[in-house]
Amino acid sequence: VALGGDNSAVLCNVIDELVRFRAKVRRYALALPEAADTVPMEGATGANGPKQEQKEKRQQLMRERKPLLEACDSLRGDLAAFGIHIK
Repeated sequence: VALGGDNSAVLCNVIDELVRFRAKVRRYALALPEAADTVPMEGATGANGPKQEQKEKRQQLMRERKPLLEACDSLRGDLAAFGIHIK
């Protein structure tokens, strides 16, 4: 949603591209590799060993990708300052 009276076609296209880019980055940052859920972990002990390792790997992955999510939030906030609100 772009607020204001000056909505040129070029500006609308730029906004659409920014929104698509942000959505792709967020999807990537939140996605978990399918292989991490199915690959047995070596050295795991007990019934909860593989599940615990998978959980730890997912948590590590989310920590590594947190800057991407923060950048998406920052872009959203920066655009809001110009009257462009991404919902």
